[in-house]
Amino acid sequence: MMKTATQKGFKKSTLSVAVSVGGMLLISAITAAATEAIPTATDTAATSEAILSTTETAAETKPVAAKNANFFGKTSGYIENATFFRDRLGLSKFRNTAQLELEKRIDTSLFINGVFRATYDGVYDLNDSKFGPNSNREGYLGQNWHSRDDATTNNPVLGGKPFISAPVPFVCENDPTLCRNLKGYMDKSKNDARFPEFNDELDFIRELYVDKTISLSNGTKLSARLGKQQVVWGKSDLFRVLDVINPVDYSRQNIYDELQDIRIPQWILKAESRFGKVGFLDELTTSVVWNFDKFRPSVLGQAGQPYKMLDAGSLFSSYMNIDQHPVVGALYPGGPVPIIHDVNIPGWNFANTQIGLRTEGLYNGITFTLNYLHYRQQLPSTHFREHPAVPGSGLPAPDGVYDLEFPEVNLFGGSIDYFFPSIDSSLRMETTYTKGEELIRETDGYQKTDMFRYVIGFDKTQWIPLLNSRRTFLISAQLFGQHILNHRDDMPDYKNDWVGTLLFQGFYDFDRIIPKVLVARDFRSEGMAVAPSVDWFATDNLKITLAGNIKMGGKKKFDWSANDALSGAPMPNDYEPLARFTNGPIGVANKEDEIQLTLRYSF
Repeated sequence: MMKTATQKGFKKSTLSVAVSVGGMLLISAITAAATEAIPTATDTAATSEAILSTTETAAETKPVAAKNANFFGKTSGYIENATFFRDRLGLSKFRNTAQLELEKRIDTSLFINGVFRATYDGVYDLNDSKFGPNSNREGYLGQNWHSRDDATTNNPVLGGKPFISAPVPFVCENDPTLCRNLKGYMDKSKNDARFPEFNDELDFIRELYVDKTISLSNGTKLSARLGKQQVVWGKSDLFRVLDVINPVDYSRQNIYDELQDIRIPQWILKAESRFGKVGFLDELTTSVVWNFDKFRPSVLGQAGQPYKMLDAGSLFSSYMNIDQHPVVGALYPGGPVPIIHDVNIPGWNFANTQIGLRTEGLYNGITFTLNYLHYRQQLPSTHFREHPAVPGSGLPAPDGVYDLEFPEVNLFGGSIDYFFPSIDSSLRMETTYTKGEELIRETDGYQKTDMFRYVIGFDKTQWIPLLNSRRTFLISAQLFGQHILNHRDDMPDYKNDWVGTLLFQGFYDFDRIIPKVLVARDFRSEGMAVAPSVDWFATDNLKITLAGNIKMGGKKKFDWSANDALSGAPMPNDYEPLARFTNGPIGVANKEDEIQLTLRYSF
């Protein structure tokens, strides 16, 4: 599609927990003093809403306290500290977040909505020996997820160097060549990583839009929403099928953060017509989405950061030591060859904007959608660059092996949802067919292919008196399927792949204690993640979450024929550079087990 903490890092990590817990306990004490007693219950409709929407919605509970009304209209928000510890590395996240949400209603048909977020991640200060520009460099590429392989073992053919070098963390603070080649894509400074929202794209503005509705005499309602926003089409968790309008930031926590927190807002015009009952349909709604923002790819995370989707950022920050080869090394007088030569992110023009169409209907309790989206692929495609002096040789160009491209894609899709009242269950399905995607391949670097994806979800509330005689449990299962319709043998992705997820969630003490376990399994790569957690609503405003995240997998290999050719002998023991795509995001993160403590005060 990491190692033992030093004594210094351990002391800093211990200090971070003391700061986190102490600060939030102070907030808790103030809150307790201001209230005579803890209210008896939160809204018990949370389970029903979860079944009818998504497990993401089920996991997010709004504060009971009423929103404040002032000159800006309704205001709400939260402050949060998330402190994570990773096995053998110590502190992996010390993220402090403040979010403010404003809604100003001008009249009954017109309102302005704004959401603003500021984040400081102190891991780059408190554990700078492991994360950041001055972190200890990995001994070899992929050390954070696999043992040495043929491509990363020192090779006598190359004078004792490996075919691919260890990655360079934060290239723009350590390597001018890689910084130039990755400019605009993986060129974050330490401050960029510490304060991720404060950038040229003004990402601290999570939402800022105006919404207007007009009611016609025939009952039709026309609405338009203009501004920076998230447009959500799908309902799946962890992996996206229909929900691809906004790119996402995987550097926050790989695939495990809530989608609403990692989507990258875009400047979008959304126009909608709600017709009500039309013919045999109980409801009919059509909408047009025009994303007129400059194209932005999804953020994968870069070398030196705690979270890197598929560890691609490490690969892109590496070199190929082909200049040391006794036969072809003379073709590379400039030294090692960067893996990436350039990142071709298209500039803004009208032709590069993205357009989507959606029709939603309701018939006899069945909700369905039909979707079309013309957009750009948000994950990069690698285009091989051959050495101009020896065409047909398969040797890389001296100034970079690959260019990164983001091709145009046409998506056709749909969804169906139905709630079964008699068994308190819902069934949901999403499917997409895309044309124009490019997936990684050893030959030429990529393969253009059509793709077929789907997710089938089943959500149910179930009484289990042995565990809780007062409240039902939420059980949510998903099966994702991906099928590469133009697959080739030298593609590291599986032609047919499936991932399953299972969520089991309970509610205790008037829904103030919510334990849950999420399990995800990649059946082909044999990767697996288990994420238990407990939410405790200490007050209506203070939520404390203790969680774990355990990953397994990352054992699949994929032979790199270039390694064989340059060595002059078969060398099948390869993880690098292609097996990261065979193992998927779960398997590649197999050494990222964490204990996580999050404290959120909502207002």
